[in-house]
Amino acid sequence: MIDDLMGLFGKLVDRFKRLAYGRVFACPVCHLDLAFADVDANGLVVCPVCGAVISLEAPYGHAVPVVLDMEILRAQPKWRLHPLAAHLPIGLFPLAVLGAGVLLVASLLGSAAFPAVVVERSTLLVLSLAVVLSPLTIAAGLSDWWRRYGKRPYRIIRLKIAFSIAFVAIGAVAVALHASGAVFSPATGLLAGASPLHALAAAAYFAALALGMVVIATLGHVGGNLVFGR
Repeated sequence: MIDDLMGLFGKLVDRFKRLAYGRVFACPVCHLDLAFADVDANGLVVCPVCGAVISLEAPYGHAVPVVLDMEILRAQPKWRLHPLAAHLPIGLFPLAVLGAGVLLVASLLGSAAFPAVVVERSTLLVLSLAVVLSPLTIAAGLSDWWRRYGKRPYRIIRLKIAFSIAFVAIGAVAVALHASGAVFSPATGLLAGASPLHALAAAAYFAALALGMVVIATLGHVGGNLVFGR
């Protein structure tokens, strides 16, 4: 079951990467996927992971990346805060999704002994922290981009920025729906009711959580590639 879900997330992540990158080639040193669009007018690109200066040659109509030099004077900040800060939303959001799933199951089973109110309040707190801390993570990432990568417009960076903004928006919707009481009752901690309005709010809430998981899985995957290569 878990392997199937991981495989599904992997396929979704790869699709998003193909849409964002377009045609790609691999860095000969660290094997990071780089987009043809990353190459400048001189046919050169600097790998953001290993610093290889790559010339994209096409001797027989097939693109061949050739390493010309290494960028050794790249800024090396003592504190690379983004890889550390990214663990907060990436770790907290799935925990909130798990809590919401437990509440859904408890509501369907009608378990009176289950401490639903405690779980519901804790889930809202964790979800809120994941969303509130995300702008700080984004700011740390932008700082790393400006200082370490010279603001070069890599497609992988553009993908991360776009998906980071999307995650904050999706997370804010989920927090608003949860806090409104339209999804879970503050009195019982279980699903608020079966009226069309409550059903619509619950459907939107769980759809936002599912979409947020896809977005944050993509961010974690491409972020890991940007730090460690492939």
